[in-house]
Order: sequence, then C-alpha cells, then structure tokens
Amino acid sequence: MTLNELKQKAAQLATEMRSLHESVADGQAMTGEQRAKWEEMRSAHAVLTDKIQREQVLRDNDQSFVERSQTELDAERRANNGELSQDEQRAAAFDAFVRRGLGDLTPEERSVLNEMRAQSSSQGDKGGYTVPTTLLNKVFEKMKAYGGIASVAQLLLTDSGGAIEWSTSDGTEEIGELLGENGQASEGDVSFGTASLGAHKLSSKVIRAPNELLADSGINMDEFLSGRIASRLGRGEAFYLVKGSGAGSPAQPLGLEASTSVGKIAASAADFTWQEINGLIHSIDPAYRAAPQFRLAFNDNTLQRIEEMVDGNNRPLWLPGIDAERPATILKQRYVVDQAIDNIGAGKKFMFGGDFAQFIVRRVRYMVLKRLVERYAEFDQTGFLAFHRFGCVLQDVAAVKALQGKPA
Repeated sequence: MTLNELKQKAAQLATEMRSLHESVADGQAMTGEQRAKWEEMRSAHAVLTDKIQREQVLRDNDQSFVERSQTELDAERRANNGELSQDEQRAAAFDAFVRRGLGDLTPEERSVLNEMRAQSSSQGDKGGYTVPTTLLNKVFEKMKAYGGIASVAQLLLTDSGGAIEWSTSDGTEEIGELLGENGQASEGDVSFGTASLGAHKLSSKVIRAPNELLADSGINMDEFLSGRIASRLGRGEAFYLVKGSGAGSPAQPLGLEASTSVGKIAASAADFTWQEINGLIHSIDPAYRAAPQFRLAFNDNTLQRIEEMVDGNNRPLWLPGIDAERPATILKQRYVVDQAIDNIGAGKKFMFGGDFAQFIVRRVRYMVLKRLVERYAEFDQTGFLAFHRFGCVLQDVAAVKALQGKPA
C-alpha cells in the first residue's frame, strides 16, 4: 500500500470515528456495541498512523538523498566553473575542516575559515568556528522534533546574544476607556513587569566520530553532525523551556513551569478527570481560547491516558485528526506533546493550556562548533562540540495556565 493510500485510509477511518462520536446524541451514552466499534477503529487507526510515520521517514530519507546528490552535483559544476556562492564556499571549507582539520586546508579554505572564526570570536565564543547557514538551518529544522512547546511558541531570531529587557503583564487587566468629545486620554495604570530575555549557552556535549567516518567521502558530514547536534540541543532546549528555574549557576532561563499560575488543581495526585481538563480550559480568558495558537500541552504518558478517557456519556475525549484542517483534538482543543512536561504527581504541573504565541522563544542566529583532535587520539576518534544560545519569556502571564496534581 502506498503512502497516499495509507493516508486516505487513515483519513477515512478518522472520519468514521468522528461520525460515530457525533451519532451519539447529547445526554446519551455509547452502547456497548458502539464502544466496542470505537475501540476497534481506534486500534486500527493507531496501526495505520504508525505505518504512515515509518513510510514518511523512508520517503523523507529518499528525497533528502536525491536533493543532496543534486546539490552536490550542482556545487561541483559551479566549482569547476569558479561560480561558487559565498555560502557554498563556506560550506565547502567547513566540510574540509570537519574532515581533515585546520592543518590540511588549502590557503583558500583557510582564508574562508578564518572569517568564520572571526565571526564566532565577535560573539564571545573563542576557539570555535561559526557553522555555515546550511548546517545551522538543518539543525534548527531537526530540533523541531524535540520541542512541542517550541513548535507553537513565538520564535524570535536575533543576530547577537545580548540580554533583552522584555515587558510582561496580565493582559486581562488591560482595558480601554470611554472618552467624551475633546476628552483627554489618561495614562494606563496597568502594572507591567520586566523579564530578561537572555541568551543562555547550551552545549551539545562532545560528539565523537571515528576517523574512518571522516575519511569516507561518501558520508555526508552535514547530515551526521546536524542530526547528532539537533537531538542533543533539541532535548536540552526543550527541557529548559519547560523546567528552567530562572536561577542557578549558570543561570537558567525562566521556563514555562516557573512562569505560569495554576488554573486548576486535580483532586488526586495520581489521576485526573476530563472535568479537570475542562476546568483548566475555562480558567483561561475566552479571548486567549480563541487565539490561533491556543493549545493544550502535556507529555506522551498523559496523552495515552487521555486517549482512553470518556466523558459522562461514555464518549471518547480524544478525536483523531483527518487532515491539516481537521487535526486531532481533546475536548475540541488542539494539543502538542512535549516530553519535558511532568507526569501527574503531587504538586506537579502536568498539563498546560493557553495561547502559546505569548510565550517567546529566542534563538541566536549563529552556532559555534569546535573540533577536538588530541583529546581522543588514542581511540582514533575526533570530537566535536557545538554551542547554541537561546532564551524564553512568557510575556502575558494570563495567557497560559497549568493543571496541577493535588499537593502532598
């Protein structure tokens, strides 16, 4: 079965699941037969979704190989004609540096690399080299897989890493005033806070590569490094976007958990109900609930629990997505999964809801890579160490709230 056929079958099954859900009138419960049919379709949909994801990965890999091969052929042709762009020259010089080290570069490659070192030094990262735009874009693209919150937050890219003083407030306290003719507007008396939107430095930790791998020209080092760097930095950034305390040494960013107030407290420290999820939703001002980026957010264990939950009429809370216009929902709300969010526990904020466009994620538009040779020489390996800078701030503290497990 082709990928398109799998998607069509999954969409049809999702449509049937929604039809079954909607066929149960308000105030009535699902019959045993309807419930059994729902569970049968839900299991089949899960199998199809897993097949689609595997097929999509294979297709993406094939497409990436085709595009990479064509790009390399085009670059080789332009190189032979002396037509390489500045970005291509930097990428070629950086690839030579990664594989062979500084000592084996040509004078032209060394000149290009020195410019990249000068860029990193101006940002306060001495001893490393600013990675080319092509590699940086690959890393940022692959980091999306590790941060559900980051995928719906407002992304701010800056060229430098200096701290930005960012105003914060409670948007529900802001209201205009009625004026008579020729009346003078008064000054707003809303209390504004100030938060520092910093550029916290995150390390990939050392990535070790066998020297045989570096010597093999058939291995695409951009793909290898971008994948390893993205997985480590992506998980690290996602963790601090949620769990950052705003304190410590080195200072952590002020993450979502520390920035949000509690909208609803569950009656238990070990389980929760659909009414409590609904309570979280309604603890947030309706203006935020209507925003395009309004989402529920939780980890995969919580999602699994919700997929098995039913309302008072034995109808499922979770409805599968049909297409991009009709995504999966819980209590008619879209959601994101972020593994940095806690499981339910005593006093734990295990679910968030709100307009995540009010959560600002700042990334500095450069990344530095260091090449470590002598440190792993006895293993015949070369180490690589990447540095990334990011920060976050919740600019409207009323926009996102948390569902918390019963305190101990």
